Amino acid sequence: MVLNIPNALTLSRMFLVPVLTIAVIYREFQLALAVFLLAAVSDLLDGFFARLLNQCTLLGLYLDPAADKVLTLACYLTLAFTGLLPAWLAVVVFFKDLFIVLGAAIIFFCGWELKVEPSPWGKQTTFFQLVTVAAVLLHAVTGWLAAWLPVLFGVAGLLTVVSGGHYIFKRLRTLPAAPL
Repeated sequence: MVLNIPNALTLSRMFLVPVLTIAVIYREFQLALAVFLLAAVSDLLDGFFARLLNQCTLLGLYLDPAADKVLTLACYLTLAFTGLLPAWLAVVVFFKDLFIVLGAAIIFFCGWELKVEPSPWGKQTTFFQLVTVAAVLLHAVTGWLAAWLPVLFGVAGLLTVVSGGHYIFKRLRTLPAAPL
């Protein structure tokens, strides 16, 4: 069955993104933080249940990282729009994901094998990007962490560039040298 518990949790995370986006745009940061934390918990639970119930599916293989990207991009773009996150960081995150998607589309349309393999760099980057979002929202609600935000922004930006480069160069090494 394609719509199992893990995939339903992943879809719920995607459906939370518009609510989170609207909450940030209207500066309802307590609501935004609560929705973000709910989305983060759903991310933890979908992987847990997929392994526990042995319900890993092809849909989940694509849907889970897509939900992570939608959540991350929505947060970074809206937080930059509201001035809570530096615009340069939102641009770095956006273009890294755009380049990855464009690369995957080129590989697919060239008829080459498209592998969806999360790398340790990518997983760490996504985790750190989401920790940064949580810190920004927590700061917006409580005023805490102000001194740490520039450090988080710098590390998130650096990890984003490194993981993007890792994905690109790793994939370039596996492409055929001549047309098929």
